[in-house]
Amino acid sequence: MAQHIRISKTGAPSVLQHENVEVGEPGAGQVRLKQEAVGVNFVDTMFRDGTFPVPLPFTPGVEGAGVIEAVGAGVTHVKVGDRVGYWFALGAYADERLVEAEALVKLPAGVSSEQSAAIFTKGLSAWALVKQVHVVKPGETVLVHAAAGGVGSLVALWAQALGAKVIATVGSPHKMKAVRERGIEQVLDVNDADLVAKVRALNGGHGVDVVYELVGATTFTASVASVRDGGDLVHLGNASGPAKVDKAALEARAIRYVQPVTGQVVNSRAILDAASRELFAALQDGIFGQLPITRYPLREVGRAHEDIAARRVTGSVILMP
Repeated sequence: MAQHIRISKTGAPSVLQHENVEVGEPGAGQVRLKQEAVGVNFVDTMFRDGTFPVPLPFTPGVEGAGVIEAVGAGVTHVKVGDRVGYWFALGAYADERLVEAEALVKLPAGVSSEQSAAIFTKGLSAWALVKQVHVVKPGETVLVHAAAGGVGSLVALWAQALGAKVIATVGSPHKMKAVRERGIEQVLDVNDADLVAKVRALNGGHGVDVVYELVGATTFTASVASVRDGGDLVHLGNASGPAKVDKAALEARAIRYVQPVTGQVVNSRAILDAASRELFAALQDGIFGQLPITRYPLREVGRAHEDIAARRVTGSVILMP
């Protein structure tokens, strides 16, 4: 029997319950995967609390990595024994599961299952943000909120590697130290009343070329005030709640406002393969440095959700089956 974390009713982290599940054999287009690491993402908490409703009961989690144990009919691009990672395939909180083969990508020899589970979904979001939604160019100035988080840290480091000047914001002295240690020099306290003035001071008194808004309600006003006329405001996250967006005010300043959905950018097999190649190459080239990973046993997923909600962790969170 496989070990799964299941939800029969939505609510607080206490609704995450351990169960024994019979996985069975893969159907057409599926594989059975023995998981070595499972990623935890903020979206998981939104499935858990009912923000994103799904039929109950269900196994939460959207990404993981491991070794293929069996393949179903019609599966040709992977085989038994392959090490693979996947993204956005609900049902990840398990030591063994069935997953659609189309979600899988073979892992390069130098990328571990832990690294894949820690970076794949977040890294594809970062790729979309810096390579597609706003193509970061050398010499640009970029403001990244939540730069100690899983997506924000990757965006900041990747943008810097692409030649941009990066200004990062975080919510605590501990996170400020962590971001600086990873190589981002200009790090500001997001709670500073003079945040906008300090952002502009770091850019010669001017607004930045692009803001990556990964927080939402509490930072959105500062984001609008920090971007230059004609710049880009890329709004991916609402960890602090939905922002009130005055689109007329943005249009009056010719600010391009975008709310991307990673799945709408990475929307084909060809794009997934290309994006994952670039992501894993960046990882192996050292662009992201030593990935900060916080590990929890699979059975302690409730504690992981509590720590994420309390913003006690930096970088990525993974579960170890």
